[in-house]
Order: sequence, then C-alpha cells, then structure tokens
Amino acid sequence: MTAPSPSLVDRAVDLLRAGELVILPTDTVYGIAADVRIDEAVTAIYRAKQRDPSQPLQLLFGRDAALLEQYAAPTPAALRLVDALGPGAWTIIVPARPGWSSPALSGGATVGFRIVPVDIVLDIVDALGAPLAATSANVHGGPSPVTAEEASRQVGAFCAMTIDGGPTAQGIDSTVIDLSGGEPVILREGAIAAHDLARILGLATIPVRRSVRS
Repeated sequence: MTAPSPSLVDRAVDLLRAGELVILPTDTVYGIAADVRIDEAVTAIYRAKQRDPSQPLQLLFGRDAALLEQYAAPTPAALRLVDALGPGAWTIIVPARPGWSSPALSGGATVGFRIVPVDIVLDIVDALGAPLAATSANVHGGPSPVTAEEASRQVGAFCAMTIDGGPTAQGIDSTVIDLSGGEPVILREGAIAAHDLARILGLATIPVRRSVRS
C-alpha cells in the first residue's frame, strides 16, 4: 500500500471519534475497529461480528510507546517480545491497567495488545490519540478476510468506512500469547511459530492451545 494520504487518515479518525466502525488492513487479516474510549462503538463490534461479548477484543497501538501504559501493565516478558519482534503478527496478553475498564475486556482484568506494521493503522492510532479496539473483520465463525472486499461482504453493513490496502501480507491470524499469568501460554498459534516465541523467551517450549497454521 502506498503512503496513506492525510485526508484518508483524517476521515477515518473523524468517523472513529464519532463512534463509527472502520474496516482496515493489517499485516495478517482485515480488521474491524472502534475507538476504545467509546463503549457503544466497542459494543457495536460484537453486534457486527455476531460474537459473544464474553470474548475480549484486542487493542491496536501506534508508535507512541507511552500510550500502552495508559491501558496495560506490560510484563518484562512482554516487553522482551516487543523489543525482539517489533511491530508484527503477534497479540500479547498482559494485565490491564488497574482502574481502566472497557467492554473490550469482557469483564476481565487482562488485555491483548498489538502493534501492527501497517502505516495506515499506525497513522490512525497516532492521530486518534488512543488505541483501537479491534478484531478480524468477519462474522464469528466465518473465514478471516484477507481482502477489503471479503471484509466488507461480511461486516461492511455495520461500518462507516472500508480502507482498501490490497491483499494482506500474511493471510493468517496473529499468534496470541498469554503472558498475564505465571507461565506463558499460546492461545492461538498463527503467523509466528511457537518455537520462535519460545526461543526469544529462553524457553524450551510453550504450550499451544490452538493452531491455525497449515
């Protein structure tokens, strides 16, 4: 995707601040996103996906590392992974910042965060000044979309804007690793293999609950 135009970023930010949903490209699959500060917008993601509100959403962050600490309490292991991997196809679950709550947490005390290596997403988050509550832009149980057309076909009726960045680079969901407890657990092995995360953390293996790798 070419460098995003300021007008495109401004339009997306205006819609998000108004409580609308936006479909956007990530490095893995297309996502559906809302301004996490607007509870009604976050709840609308669940309606669009026909998803159980008891399943938490992830937060997408931008280039400002200080913003993460307003919403999460990253563990040393989480910071080690972020430092080693940089923005990429991972979702890391850590304790949520005490005192902060959102429908995105589904009543829990942990939050999954991502930093997506896609300029349009980083630019939107930076201009918004807040993370995006997000998940894959598909009806729950449907295929994760790798094109804007696929995403729009599934959840476009609920969204005010679709940003077409072409086919996604990975075409497979992010790897979700839970670092909120005593021992790391991979809840979904996706674009990043479990053995790569284990190597970074200095572990022989990490338990894998589910894998979407072929």
